[in-house]
Amino acid sequence: MTDALKLHSPTALLDALCTCIEKDIHPLSTPAVAAGSKLFGAAILRKSDLSVVYADTNQERGSPLWHGETWTLKQFFEIPADQRPQVDGCLFLTTHEPCSLCLSAILWSGFDNFIYMYTYEETHHVFECNGDLDIFNDVFNVRQGETGRQASLDGKLAQIRPQYKLRSSRLVALSFAELLAAITDKMTQAEYLAKVSRVKTSYGRLSEAYRRNMSVEE
Repeated sequence: MTDALKLHSPTALLDALCTCIEKDIHPLSTPAVAAGSKLFGAAILRKSDLSVVYADTNQERGSPLWHGETWTLKQFFEIPADQRPQVDGCLFLTTHEPCSLCLSAILWSGFDNFIYMYTYEETHHVFECNGDLDIFNDVFNVRQGETGRQASLDGKLAQIRPQYKLRSSRLVALSFAELLAAITDKMTQAEYLAKVSRVKTSYGRLSEAYRRNMSVEE
């Protein structure tokens, strides 16, 4: 596990990450989606105190390479070196589980972690963005049963799916669902389930504008 997961409880992490999405990412994503970009956002936080260093959103109306994560990385590394925290002291937050491009960019940038709210399956079903799993299957030839499993809230292992390795010496990839599952007190867990659900519902409304944009483009 990363240093942040040793330093902070699941509830402290969820409080900071949900607040970041609500207060820092969502207000940027709303006008960007309205202007024609996609709805994926990201942020970089300090592991020590979970303060936000930089947050941003997808800028694909300018370039197809500027996913939320890659644009955020670009902007982060444009912060003067004497004002920018070291990468190994930071957490990487994404609204959606990173695609293969962004996953690679996060790793090549030196991050040893990322935490995401929506899974690939939610991206597929809620936002009707199908490319993430398709690329793993069709380009990288990752097949079901070859890699790790996702944790579910009841402690059971969810269905194996095509994906990257979730835990390695290079990377810890963690979902909001896993943080929720790690909360042992049931009343507290129910409180945070409702909190995450509220953030997801609010952010998920961007899918309506995104679908309208895609229809116009088609």
